[in-house]
Amino acid sequence: MSFVYIISLVLSMLWFVGIFAAPYLTHISEHYSFLYYIYSFVCHQDPARSFHLWGYKLGVCSRCTGIYSGALFFILAFPFWKPKLNARNVIILFVPLLVGKLMEKITGFSTNVERFISGFPFGIVVGMGFLYGLEALIGGLNEG
Repeated sequence: MSFVYIISLVLSMLWFVGIFAAPYLTHISEHYSFLYYIYSFVCHQDPARSFHLWGYKLGVCSRCTGIYSGALFFILAFPFWKPKLNARNVIILFVPLLVGKLMEKITGFSTNVERFISGFPFGIVVGMGFLYGLEALIGGLNEG
């Protein structure tokens, strides 16, 4: 396994675990709410649009949880599945997110599960961009 892949895997796992650590650590002690501050730079964190654990919302909303789940899924699957980051794949993986947002706009309603599901495919694009982008910066993804 390449150095770039290991770095991508570790960073994406830490980011993902932090999403679930935020409510747990806040449940233990209010002093750990700094994780919510960190995630506030990438998500609106609306409690009504978030999954909850231990009585606290996750670090990000349900759609962002889907996006980061999809990104981690891609990075975990990368040793076995290496799709290209091209316009066709980006469009295909973006369509569920677009449809979810349009349906929410039209109907005025969507559930957290629907938001998660619509975000997951786009998360694959995020994972591709992260892994392939890091590889372009550092190099070495094709080694080992």
